[in-house]
Amino acid sequence: MKGIYSDQTSCYLYPEEPSIDDKVTIKLRIPKYLGKSIGSVIFTPQKNLKNYQHKPMQLSKETTYFYFFESTFKMPDRIVRYHFEIDLIEKGKKMFYDAMGIVENRTIHDFVLVADFKTPKWSHGSIYYQIFVDRFKNGDETNDPVSHEYQYDGQEVLKKDWNSLPDPKNGHREFYGGDLQGVLEKIDYLKDLGVETIYLNPIFVSPSPHKYDTQDYEHVDPHFGVIEEDSEDLNEKYKVRTTSIKNLEKSDEILKSLIQKAHEKGIKVILDGVFNHCGSFHKWVDEMDLYGEGSLHRDDSPYKSYFYWDGTQKSYEGWWGFHTLPKLNYGNISLWKYIADIGKKWVSEPFNADGWRLDVADDLGKSFEMNTAFWRFFYKVVKKSNPESIIFAEIYKSPLAWLERQCWDSIMNYITCMDPVSYFLTGMEKHNEHYKPELLKNAEYFVNSVRWALSQLPMNSKFIALNQLSNHDHSRWMTRTTQKVGRLGPKTHEEASLGKDLDVFKIGLVTMFTLPGSPGLFYGDEIGLEGWTDPDNRRPYPWGKESEENKMLFNFTKELIKMYKEHLALRKGSFDFLDWNGGYVSYASWNESENIITVINREEKEIDVELPLWLLDKKEGKIDLLFATKDFNLEDNSYNDGKKSLKIPEKIALVFKIN
Repeated sequence: MKGIYSDQTSCYLYPEEPSIDDKVTIKLRIPKYLGKSIGSVIFTPQKNLKNYQHKPMQLSKETTYFYFFESTFKMPDRIVRYHFEIDLIEKGKKMFYDAMGIVENRTIHDFVLVADFKTPKWSHGSIYYQIFVDRFKNGDETNDPVSHEYQYDGQEVLKKDWNSLPDPKNGHREFYGGDLQGVLEKIDYLKDLGVETIYLNPIFVSPSPHKYDTQDYEHVDPHFGVIEEDSEDLNEKYKVRTTSIKNLEKSDEILKSLIQKAHEKGIKVILDGVFNHCGSFHKWVDEMDLYGEGSLHRDDSPYKSYFYWDGTQKSYEGWWGFHTLPKLNYGNISLWKYIADIGKKWVSEPFNADGWRLDVADDLGKSFEMNTAFWRFFYKVVKKSNPESIIFAEIYKSPLAWLERQCWDSIMNYITCMDPVSYFLTGMEKHNEHYKPELLKNAEYFVNSVRWALSQLPMNSKFIALNQLSNHDHSRWMTRTTQKVGRLGPKTHEEASLGKDLDVFKIGLVTMFTLPGSPGLFYGDEIGLEGWTDPDNRRPYPWGKESEENKMLFNFTKELIKMYKEHLALRKGSFDFLDWNGGYVSYASWNESENIITVINREEKEIDVELPLWLLDKKEGKIDLLFATKDFNLEDNSYNDGKKSLKIPEKIALVFKIN
């Protein structure tokens, strides 16, 4: 039963971001083919979850194919949850419609409206580029880590040649020399590609290349910044490099310059906040005795209460058991203030970063209550300092409970993008560690997965959520197209590209850019960089050694970004699936001024489809091709009677504009 629709964009909700006591109007669309109908909204304020109110809706508009109903209410304290009841009078039946669509054989997933939840306009559908700094570009060789500079996790660190590849077991001790100067040098490259927001993996002082084991939250790591004070004595080299005030302040200046130059180019910069745990080198623990006041060596350390200790007070709890990642104890209120002040520092003058990505955000603390209480505090402190900043969290499950409490603005969008797209197009789990053939070309599973995921994101969060197909934690999207199970060690670097499928790779990028959210490239995705999961996904960018295939994919990605930027309905618009079967799916993105349709055929054969354009309230007109992953000839671009028949070639993605 297609055609019933509502969402929380301006076409169906006004205002989109209401404050307490605002008059809020919500709309519902019911297709005329269902006959005479009446819509009602069923809603409950946060304080009265067991007492849903039933409010009739009035007919507000009639178009070629639809009736539109609306209802107005006053925004109560904090939250409203609502869904719709539809009385199909001529059919003698009633049905319910919620944030997932028509309710059949499942529980209700209410639309959620959060009062005073405001998000910056720049963040809606922004195009991200994630940079793992050590592997992106070496702009200053004088700050490179030196082989044997120090021991980390039981072994000495190594400096690697830029043209070599990561070792399967030593990735967290191998350095290539990438730095912030390298990012600065490539700002024009990113601008030319079309990037709007840079997301930097952690950049603060830390003994690893990944820097998720923070040593000092208050300064940029001199190995990424500036080393002026140094020592030739390997016994003290690391200490001098990472604790010299001159080095630390000069390194902070490099970040300030990078953000300033990015802003001049119209590019935002997001930092990575690792606040669930710190690193064993942090001054609060001080495994290497670099600072002289760490709780590992001193029972009277003022930082002892920042961690969880065993009965002997000699061994702390590590996150997931990792000794190098001491779990922080948020039962300590002084830790709350310190971490919130760090959040505030980097989004304020003189640095002016544009927000935070929060690492393993749902793990913080020992209870949901502690977790949400701290993040609400952090959120308020950061937003007060910089209202135009954003906060999004790493989480692999529904974030709704956190978003309702205004802990974050949004999430890394695994649930809407990386997981369902990967399974639909390749059958591969995001680490390349499992193959699920039953999910390959399973449009029903794909549609249901995306619909559920979108129901877990209030409208404010939906368009900020970071859509990715690759990142620092999972295998490269190109390697998933090989449909091989494996990882580096049992498999070789070369096997990460054997059997790769460029058609599927391109379809994936188009899907990522056309699903609701903010499309995000992991450095090198634009040229099809391959790699198994960590550490192979962190290969150095091959500057100056790009192949013809790399250059072709760069141009493809650049054209895709250009198309995306020209059509605001893709950045922030209503979204619904039109038709699907097997390896075929079509969906629409629309606003009051344009209608975009994406068609995906993952089948290995040509298929005949009939696009139901009446679902966009279009009876006759023209359909124009905006983008295709390979050659496609639209012989006749006219349509009539609300539908358009097309022959769709095998393994292709197409984007059309409906006029």
